[in-house]
Amino acid sequence: MTAFETARTPSRGLTAKRRERARQLTGELARGAGWALSGGWQLLRQDHAAALSDAARIVRGVQPARESMQSYRLVDRLLARSGPALADWCPDAQSPARFVFFVGYSRSGHSLVGSLLDAHPAVVIAHEMHALKHFHHGHDFERVVRAIKLNAMLFDYLGREYTGYDYQVPNQYQGRYEQLTVAGDKKGNGTLRLLRRHPELIDRLDSLLPVPFEFIHVIRNPWDNIATRARRTHTSLDAAARGYFANTDLMAQLKARYPDRVRDVYLDDLIADPRRELRALLEALGCTPVSDRYLDDCASIVFQKPSRTGDQVSWPPELADEVEGYLSRHDFLRRFAAGEQTSTSRQPGRAGAEP
Repeated sequence: MTAFETARTPSRGLTAKRRERARQLTGELARGAGWALSGGWQLLRQDHAAALSDAARIVRGVQPARESMQSYRLVDRLLARSGPALADWCPDAQSPARFVFFVGYSRSGHSLVGSLLDAHPAVVIAHEMHALKHFHHGHDFERVVRAIKLNAMLFDYLGREYTGYDYQVPNQYQGRYEQLTVAGDKKGNGTLRLLRRHPELIDRLDSLLPVPFEFIHVIRNPWDNIATRARRTHTSLDAAARGYFANTDLMAQLKARYPDRVRDVYLDDLIADPRRELRALLEALGCTPVSDRYLDDCASIVFQKPSRTGDQVSWPPELADEVEGYLSRHDFLRRFAAGEQTSTSRQPGRAGAEP
């Protein structure tokens, strides 16, 4: 039995991951309850701006609230009650010509790419409100798009610092837009998990959305990505690799089903030349022209060098061989296999993602 096959069995790493997530969720819910009480008090005092701040804290800090359509209905009511006081924060009724789903892997740079796209005046990207889940549950397209607009606004309302990183693009359009062309949601790992649980969705997407859709597939050096997942989720390298390659197998299916709709964004390429990579991505999404000022402002927040977390762990030889096999198997990962690049594939960490 190989190291990777061994990793497919239940492990203490997965149990530790569940315990850690339960601990985090308990903390989120406790903080959310406090913010909700504060927000209710602010409404009684007719302090709508303070109430909106509390709503923003709940959406940003409590995952169940962030992924609940009810949260955005409540924010809509708050905005309606506030009259002119919060009029500038109330989204209009523009509908996008195209929709994007982020797909891929946690700790891979989705937050960075989503924040850069959201800064464009024709794009609005939600932070993990799980749009595909809502389409799957039968929510109306325009209602989901409005929730996306509110999510982006709420994340901008209190500033773009998140999980220890500052994703604020100066002088640009985060949380707002001018002429809306593209709307989407940055829930890469969660979107793939939902597609794995409901594979019939892969063939139903055309019937669920009234506009063309595409996938943005952010790819970080897998050695870095796996090592970071193991560290941040308190699991073993085996367990982290298992989750990573379950996603890569599904990505291969998705790319085969929609060969012209998956946009690969390599994090190392984005860091090396953010202007070129962003321009290419936005032109592919139909957002033209792309101004030099926008590209310069986005480039100013991109990390300057990779975080090589994969170099900071000891890879069991059998697991390393299994990883190499997966890298060689999928064309979109082959550049990270041994012999395919000047730096060895076991030197992880193209930056722009969490160490």
